[in-house]
Amino acid sequence: MEPAVREVFCKSALTKSEITDYALNPYVGCAHNCVYCYASFMARFSRHDRPWGQWVDVKVNAPQALAADLRRSSKRQQAPTRTVIDPVLENLATDANTRRRARRKAQLERSSTSFEIIMSSVTDPYQPLERTYRITRACLEILAGGSSETHAGLFPAPALDDSIEAHPSLTILTKSDLVLRDIDVLQDLRHVEVGLTVTSVDDSVSRLYEPGASPASKRLAALKALAEAGLRTWAFISPVLPYHSDSEEAMLGILRAIQDTGASRVMVDRFNPYPASVSRFMRVAPPEAAAALRAYTRRQAEYLDMLRDTVWTCASKLGMAVRVLF
Repeated sequence: MEPAVREVFCKSALTKSEITDYALNPYVGCAHNCVYCYASFMARFSRHDRPWGQWVDVKVNAPQALAADLRRSSKRQQAPTRTVIDPVLENLATDANTRRRARRKAQLERSSTSFEIIMSSVTDPYQPLERTYRITRACLEILAGGSSETHAGLFPAPALDDSIEAHPSLTILTKSDLVLRDIDVLQDLRHVEVGLTVTSVDDSVSRLYEPGASPASKRLAALKALAEAGLRTWAFISPVLPYHSDSEEAMLGILRAIQDTGASRVMVDRFNPYPASVSRFMRVAPPEAAAALRAYTRRQAEYLDMLRDTVWTCASKLGMAVRVLF
């Protein structure tokens, strides 16, 4: 079933994030339709009559909003952000005017204008619709300091002029090899890191649980191509799928495949057993995987201890640095 598509306007492209400074979501909703997705609760706020995974909102003015956000950020960061008082000058000051002059002299303006953006926090920036709308590419062009006349939005986004000094670092996370289309723009960014989610090395497993996303083999190939293009890359094993990827043999296979791509770092996270995620997983999982998930939900602490040991053992065997998030 094709996802329901709605074109919407946003007041701001950047939103505060608990993961990093800001999140940039050119789309809301997701056509990848991953059965384990924790974000399905957002459907209740969407005014769509379809469940999560079957609709996408396209922020057609996201590039323009992003350019405006960066201008506002530059203006804020050009202002003094903190005052540091030299205690010696403070002690020598004998009157209010002298103290005031000492404070003014000691005032420090922050010279760095950097902040961090993750693209995206909830919705994959490389939706299948991105092939047509090109909103993500347009946002990348804005972040690279250029204009964005290539997207299918309603208005062309202006180029950033030389007075705009906000040059954020960007982290991308996707399940799509469509990111390869944008290598030329990514290479123009000052600070960028591109990550792909890898939950298995078996295409049949990725098709079962992530039916709308690129198969595992294409994601791994994309990681390798990005690294060969000189870009910093990373991999996110999330979630670790019960039965399919939580054994030492399976985890070794995933980590070894990631290592072969040249990715610079790896992060691992568990399956979040939200009721909706568990229910959707159970509907499509083979009996062995369903039994493994039931065992996990009954004895979570014991399972997670075992899984940590498995990840660290495998990483040690391969000489890899892996960050475990649970």
